Amino acid sequence: MTQDEHWQTMFDAYMKFMKDNKRCPSKYKAEERKLVNWLKYNRKMRNKGLLDEARLAKLSELFELSEKYRRVNQHAYLNGN
Repeated sequence: MTQDEHWQTMFDAYMKFMKDNKRCPSKYKAEERKLVNWLKYNRKMRNKGLLDEARLAKLSELFELSEKYRRVNQHAYLNGN
């Protein structure tokens, strides 16, 4: 498996997880930690400017979906923010 194929596999797994569970993976659950670490690594590469345009476009799609499932704290939920 090439690096591009592995990256695409992880991307698909992350998207499938969010669509199936209606939430982002948790760093506190061992079975979800691999997805969390993959995204954390890709954020670092994006911030350093080392990701190519195709991966940046896909990550922006992933970030849009993750914003939809963003966890809301109790204060924001009760006050409608």
